[in-house]
Amino acid sequence: MNQPVSPAPQTSRTAPPRRRARSAVRRRSADAPSVAPRPRETAEALASDRPLLSWQLVTDDNGRTRPEARWV
Repeated sequence: MNQPVSPAPQTSRTAPPRRRARSAVRRRSADAPSVAPRPRETAEALASDRPLLSWQLVTDDNGRTRPEARWV
């Protein structure tokens, strides 16, 4: 039952060295200012004097639900 194990076959070419992508290697330095995303302005602030267009899901007579644009 004990059979000798053959070693893994050796190839004539060596494997290329594994390298990380440049974006993964580049790190932010501690002294660089971090740019935080700003919150978007609300829809009410952008169009306070104009009616807003909103999308709602409406079920028709056949029972299918479809998006419909409505002015608010």
